[in-house]
Amino acid sequence: MYSLEAQFPIIDDLLAEATLGRLRDHGDVVIEKSGRIGPLVELLSAATQFPEEYRSISFNASFATQLRDAWATGIQFGGAFGDQAGVFPLPSVNPVVSGDCRWEQWLLHAENKAKASGVAAPLVASFIGALQEMQDNVYEHSGAAQTGLIAYAVTDRSFEFVVSDRGVGVLETLRQNPNYADLPDAGAALEAAIKPGVSRFPTETGRGQGYVQLYRAMVTHRAELRFRSGDHALTLSPTADPLRAEQVLGHTAELHGLTISAIWRVE
Repeated sequence: MYSLEAQFPIIDDLLAEATLGRLRDHGDVVIEKSGRIGPLVELLSAATQFPEEYRSISFNASFATQLRDAWATGIQFGGAFGDQAGVFPLPSVNPVVSGDCRWEQWLLHAENKAKASGVAAPLVASFIGALQEMQDNVYEHSGAAQTGLIAYAVTDRSFEFVVSDRGVGVLETLRQNPNYADLPDAGAALEAAIKPGVSRFPTETGRGQGYVQLYRAMVTHRAELRFRSGDHALTLSPTADPLRAEQVLGHTAELHGLTISAIWRVE
C-alpha cells in the first residue's frame, strides 16, 4: 500500500492507468488530503467510469468519503452551522426552478462561511454568482443534470468551489451549433467555450456568456480555474496583470462530462 496526495496531476495519472486497465495492478492506494476538493471530485467522477479499476483506491480524508456517499445517495451535506465544506448533488429538476429551500439554505451557508473566514464580500458575491451560472449550465447543456454536483470548501487561506457533471461534455455540446460542428477535440472546445458568445446556441441569441463571466470575475480577483472535459484540461492562472490569465491546455485521459474547479487563495 502507498499514499498519494490529491493533486490534479496525480488524479490525471491515475485515470490514465485506469484507461489502460493497469490501475488495479498497482495494488492498494490511499489518497491523502491536499487542501483541494477539485481533484477529489475528478477522481470520483473517474471512478464511475472504471469502477473495477478504482476498487483499490481509498481515502485518508473524511471529506472525500462524505463526497463519495453524497454523490451516490443524492443527500447533501455542509449546510450546518459549523460546516466549512459541503456537497450538494443536483436533482433532476433545477432547484432554482422548483424553489427548493434546501438549495437556497445550502448556498447561503457557503456564502456566509466564506465571508466569515475573511474573504471580501464583493469577491464572495462574484464566486457565488459564477457558481449559480455554472449550476444553471449543468441543467441547460449537460444532458445529464441528475449526475451534477456542487461542492465548496472554505479555510482561513482559501475559498474553493467545484461544479461537476457526468454528461455529454463540452465538445459534444458545442458541436450542436453548426458554427462549431468541426471542432477537432475537447481541447479546442474548452478554448472556444471561454470566449464571448460561444455555446450550442447560435451566436445571435446572445447566449454563451456564462464561462466568460466566470473567467473575468475570477481572474480579476486572482483566482485559479480548471476546466476538465473529455481528453483535455484547461487551466487559467493569475498573472501580474489582474485582467489576464496564463492559459495552459493539456491533453489527458478521457473523463466524461465537465468539471470546473475555481479557487482563490490569500496572497
